[in-house]
Amino acid sequence: MSKILTSPAGNIRLELRDDRLSAWLTIIGREEMSNERDILDLIEQAGIKTGFEEAAKYMRKHGLEKDFDTAFPIAMCNRVQGETKLSYYFDLEKARHFDGRVTINDLSQLTCIEAGTVVADFNGNIFDRQGSIYDIYGEMLEDEEFKPEAVQRLIGVNVSYDSQRRQFVASSAGYPSVGEDGRISVIAQLCIEGDVTDPVPELRCPVSLAITGTVSGARITAGGNLSIGGSVISSTLFCQGDLIVGEGIEVCQQPGLEIWGDISCAAIKSSTVLCRGKLTFTDSIRTSEIYADGGINTETGSISGGHLESGDTVEAKDLGDAQGGATELEITISPFYKAKLMQLTKDLIRLKQAESPSSEALEDLNSRIRSCELELDRELNTYLQQPRPEKLRLSVRGELFPPVSIRILKHEYTIKERKSQLEILEKD
Repeated sequence: MSKILTSPAGNIRLELRDDRLSAWLTIIGREEMSNERDILDLIEQAGIKTGFEEAAKYMRKHGLEKDFDTAFPIAMCNRVQGETKLSYYFDLEKARHFDGRVTINDLSQLTCIEAGTVVADFNGNIFDRQGSIYDIYGEMLEDEEFKPEAVQRLIGVNVSYDSQRRQFVASSAGYPSVGEDGRISVIAQLCIEGDVTDPVPELRCPVSLAITGTVSGARITAGGNLSIGGSVISSTLFCQGDLIVGEGIEVCQQPGLEIWGDISCAAIKSSTVLCRGKLTFTDSIRTSEIYADGGINTETGSISGGHLESGDTVEAKDLGDAQGGATELEITISPFYKAKLMQLTKDLIRLKQAESPSSEALEDLNSRIRSCELELDRELNTYLQQPRPEKLRLSVRGELFPPVSIRILKHEYTIKERKSQLEILEKD
């Protein structure tokens, strides 16, 4: 149904057609002269922006005259006739049926897109269209062949659709993929099947990465989560998300592992591990340096030898080395940033001792140290200003083997004799 606007005097009527393609003006009666300003006010009130020239052409073509009490077009546009094509903004051949499974050599050749990237659209070439590009209100017209309902069948994983701009947008960083049904997705996790062993180049993956086998003698950086089906041996890992290891972490010395999420594994032996989140294991931690902000937890595993620092509660079945080796355990504030700051400071000292240290490398290290110091201060302020719902706690359900040195914040405890079960709560 058309919308009708009338001038205050009632002698001018503007009819807005529902199809948004035309507006018709009627000047009522001859006695009262119409005011041009009233006509312009009605046009502005209606929000009409285009189509005036087209309306004039229509009247000339059909021999129409502007007359009283007779509607005549004041604005018009023609329905678009043309073909809207789906345009892809990635290599379609490489994306066809891509499921994220890659080889080591593939990894460096893939191009990752960022979240928010337009991967495809229906805009087509507006200059090839026959008819108006905009309706009388200045909004882009769709061609008659465009079917919005068909769009839903093309929206895949990690992709959203902007109906106003008719664009498919990546909602996650990753790699474009187009399935047999034409569905557009963004793959946010890559998978390498088999082992990754020395010698291999340094692996860098800007999204999550899964490796089905064992990692040995490798250096891996992952921008998301990192999943390893087998063991991690003599390797260096950096991960922005969570780390899941199916078996053990062995002999990963300096710099070891730096994980910004949680860690889940079977065991850790003779390794250095920095964990921003929570560390969970099932078997044992032996002779390792562990720094875990989110706590250390195991239902059945043991902790023996080495030095461990936790920013939250520690739970284990057994604690201490049955062979008599010393075990140090501390529950403290922000062990992750403390350990990272120590690593960076050592790196800076080594760099300054080099014959001709790079000024860019020095500035980068100094910047990272400043950032780490700021985070450490923030963590300390948070601890001092925000009360925690539960006190920090050490819980050992099985056996304790001396010597074990324990520190919970500023309070120290020493286990000199073998004993069963222990629970120590944070003191005020």
